[in-house]
Amino acid sequence: MLSAQYNEKIQARNTELTSLRDNITRLEKELNEAKKEQKESVKTLSKINNQSLLINKKVLVLQSEEKNAERAIKKLLREISEINASITELKSEYGKYIIWLYKYGKTSKWKILFSSQSLNQALIRYKYLNYITDKNDKMLTNLKSVKAELSNKKNELASVKKYKRELIEEKTDESKKLDIRKKEKSDLVGKLIKDQKSLLAELEDKRKAEIRIKEIIERLDREERDRLRKIREDKLKGIKVAADAYNYERFESFNELKGKLTWPVKSGNVVRGFGENRNTKLNTVTLNYGIDINTSKAESVHSVAEGVVSAIDWIPGYGSVIIVTHKGAFRTVYGHVVDILVKEGDHITSGNKIGTVNESLEGNILHFEIWNERLYQNPSQWLVRKN
Repeated sequence: MLSAQYNEKIQARNTELTSLRDNITRLEKELNEAKKEQKESVKTLSKINNQSLLINKKVLVLQSEEKNAERAIKKLLREISEINASITELKSEYGKYIIWLYKYGKTSKWKILFSSQSLNQALIRYKYLNYITDKNDKMLTNLKSVKAELSNKKNELASVKKYKRELIEEKTDESKKLDIRKKEKSDLVGKLIKDQKSLLAELEDKRKAEIRIKEIIERLDREERDRLRKIREDKLKGIKVAADAYNYERFESFNELKGKLTWPVKSGNVVRGFGENRNTKLNTVTLNYGIDINTSKAESVHSVAEGVVSAIDWIPGYGSVIIVTHKGAFRTVYGHVVDILVKEGDHITSGNKIGTVNESLEGNILHFEIWNERLYQNPSQWLVRKN
């Protein structure tokens, strides 16, 4: 009984949820196999982090859909109230006609006509009687139609309420599952943190992660160029161009924030700077496209400027990664984030909390990068200097 438009929205959400469910189930099987083999490794930790991100995404989708359902319920209740008011008014009007019929009866129609004092008065009375009859026939038809609409709206309301209850139940189950994964991750980190091989494995993942981040940035840049080119071509052809969901040109200028950017975390210090980094303990050299900030446990992560969340992905080495696009083709990257509060496509402003710093084998470290198109920048030159 749901409206076609609302059904389409639910179908789109269900497609997204089905994909998330399938991936979560796949990782669940892989984790169970790893537990059977008693493998306590960086690979297992990565799978836990990956599944945690998917569950996090699923919970956010469910929360969003729950809000949509609540809005639909409120709208339906308003419509039902309006229909009930309309029915009351129609019943009142129709009741007057019934009283008139009771008083005069159908046979009195001729009596009323013949009692006219002139032909002109008889014609006026005849037209009026026909008008009253036609009007009330239409009123009765309208009343039946409105009652049918009320029945449909009540059925639709019952369906949406049922859908909302199912969403809440699933969200509660997934939230419990996410808590279990957090506990498993914390326990595993405690076991692996003293293992030098695990630390080396995580460093190797970081090398691969930088390549993956670069690939995502290039894809986003390519998609944006293609989108702008299509808009230009459509305008030249006289094709009406749909308005952008978000007009980046109206955002605050990212370029003017150089040296003034607020830090993505309120406390902490840079433990791995921009460029090449040598680890004397592990005898390794890694290339860092950004900086790594060591901070306190469960530190909040904030957006450094206004923008749109372009990508949320899981990358071995940096875990859950959030990429935000800003004005002037600038992008910021936040790695090692958990308890994510935003979805792809969300518009955020400077200082918006987007998640929490994750615990890794090296501690509570946020990885942060700045890109302009396909060129990576030194974040230390952009962030405001600490006293």
